[in-house]
Amino acid sequence: MPRSRRAGFTLIELMIALTILGIIGVAATKMLTAQGRFYDKMTNSRSARNIARSGMNILLSDLRMVQDSGGVDSATTDGKLMRVLVPYRFGLVCGTSGTITTVSMLPSDSATTAQSVYAGFAWRDATTGRYHYVTPTHPTSTDAPATAGTPATCTGSGAGQAQIRTVSVNGRSGQLLDLNAPAATGATATAPVFFWERISYSFKASTAYPGYYGLYRNVQGGTNEELLAPFDTSSRFRYYETGDDTSRTTVPGVSVIRGVDIVLNSLSPKTTSDKGATHSTSNLVTSVWFKNVRSY
Repeated sequence: MPRSRRAGFTLIELMIALTILGIIGVAATKMLTAQGRFYDKMTNSRSARNIARSGMNILLSDLRMVQDSGGVDSATTDGKLMRVLVPYRFGLVCGTSGTITTVSMLPSDSATTAQSVYAGFAWRDATTGRYHYVTPTHPTSTDAPATAGTPATCTGSGAGQAQIRTVSVNGRSGQLLDLNAPAATGATATAPVFFWERISYSFKASTAYPGYYGLYRNVQGGTNEELLAPFDTSSRFRYYETGDDTSRTTVPGVSVIRGVDIVLNSLSPKTTSDKGATHSTSNLVTSVWFKNVRSY
């Protein structure tokens, strides 16, 4: 009987097939590696942007409330620290008597009030439109706001009484309070008034990311809280005076500061593989102009 032929691949065919598979494998590996590096780069770039934007949102929540006359308390010459007087509760002056200023305060969120640290009050001068800041001797203890001893100073309709009705909104009621401090000389009934707290923002060495900077927030009397990191050491504050169209790195006198540039040069927490194991960066500059309403 004739022997049957057995079908199969020759050695040359196998070598060609393996070569083709090798080429496809190398190409697929390069594509996957490139895609992985691209994803890593995009993720780290997004992380850096999120850090900068989050820092901006936190700063703006306070700085947009600051007045342009007396609102900046101090600033360091290197542009790394700025302390501001931030309003957190508003109302109207009812009257003054000696060292007592009686005020009618609008309803406020209890959590906001509880988290704020009273440092003083400011009242608006109707003639100049500017606020005058009053600092009590003991703002958080004996001179802290207390329930008004004579409520009629606010609600009464007699001579020398302000005739201000206490307002309630969504279950929250306003308060009539006595502020024990140096006399608010010149403050007239129904003049706007607000309570303020001292808040410092600073860029300094991060504890979470050694070798880089963190953004810190400190309410007077509390501890420094590292809000976000890492930032490049070039992050800082720049300042505007009246008439400026560009910010200055040289810090002017606090009494003439009208606005600020927040320079947030953030970094990604993780390094990016296709950049030689360096951090992705995001450079964000936001300008804030302080409130300067002079008339209503």
